[in-house]
Amino acid sequence: MTHDILEDLKGSDRDKIYADVSQPATLIDGDNSIDCPTLGEAVVALDNLPADRQSAAMIKIKDRIFTAAEVDRLHHRKSV
Repeated sequence: MTHDILEDLKGSDRDKIYADVSQPATLIDGDNSIDCPTLGEAVVALDNLPADRQSAAMIKIKDRIFTAAEVDRLHHRKSV
């Protein structure tokens, strides 16, 4: 049983997507794009969308676009 728990913890680490929340980001909500000064603020804006639009919304950082499911996996890591 302990082995299963450890494997689950390792798997959850693999699922993490690391990003610097201080980077500028764009919330994409259908045809609307909202420029946010930080990724953190874009995530808050996504969370404030009506529930039916949250799952379709995306966040863009530079050339990378994160789906709503990927946004849930974002974890903070400062750039070096």
